[in-house]
Amino acid sequence: MLPRLIHPELLQGFRLSDHDHCRLALLHDPEQPSAATIFLEIHDPSDRVPPHAHHQAAELFFVLRGEVHFHVGEKSIRARGGDFVVVPEDAIHDLENPGPGRLYLLTVLSCDQGFADVLRHGLPAPLDAEDLEVLRNL
Repeated sequence: MLPRLIHPELLQGFRLSDHDHCRLALLHDPEQPSAATIFLEIHDPSDRVPPHAHHQAAELFFVLRGEVHFHVGEKSIRARGGDFVVVPEDAIHDLENPGPGRLYLLTVLSCDQGFADVLRHGLPAPLDAEDLEVLRNL
């Protein structure tokens, strides 16, 4: 298999529902449900992802830009650009962007379990000029 290069301008953003403020762009679509999925998350200020868990999958976040507050069980973690956060499998967690700017995360779901398919069937939400500028200047 040949290496693949993905330019920011070629990324397709999606929202999982009408109510989501977060945009997700798939970077690596696994061929098997047991493989990892890699995606970019872009959260607007004040965006909060509801509490959820990934059964049999850890979720790994690298903060590209911005600040994020993670709530994992009874603990809270504040992370900023350059920080790496691991949420263990089955842990109930949520995250929020306190602002003032957008939050950019590189996220790995250790076991896809159909998430990439759900994302591909989301609502198209293109990356805008601000997103492309940020990604080009990380």
